[in-house]
Amino acid sequence: MLLFSIVMLAAQQASSEPLQKDIVVIGTRLQRWQGTYQIRGSRMKCATKASTGDPEIDAIGCTAFEVCANTLSTRIAASDDKSLAKAVRISMKETIKQDLSACVGDKRASLIAALAQRRLNEPAN
Repeated sequence: MLLFSIVMLAAQQASSEPLQKDIVVIGTRLQRWQGTYQIRGSRMKCATKASTGDPEIDAIGCTAFEVCANTLSTRIAASDDKSLAKAVRISMKETIKQDLSACVGDKRASLIAALAQRRLNEPAN
């Protein structure tokens, strides 16, 4: 029984190595991606400025931003309320930027893992 457990553990580790390598490769390529983001009221815009050369990896940058901006949309709208003092609006926007940045980082990580898993499961051509 112990030998079976060791063999199974070794098989699991061997099967996760290609996935981990793909995650690192995709993450490294995504670091080269550059995009522009804009939020104006309820309108959001994201565009690729410097492509990775892989449209699926490029899409991760904007998808992460769009998901997170939608999640924070109520707070974003509230920070545009002109009845608030300018200092309050600026403070709100700074907090939103920090939260947006953390969210985008987390979302990118999950999108990278999902892309790596999907590519690993695709049949070779």
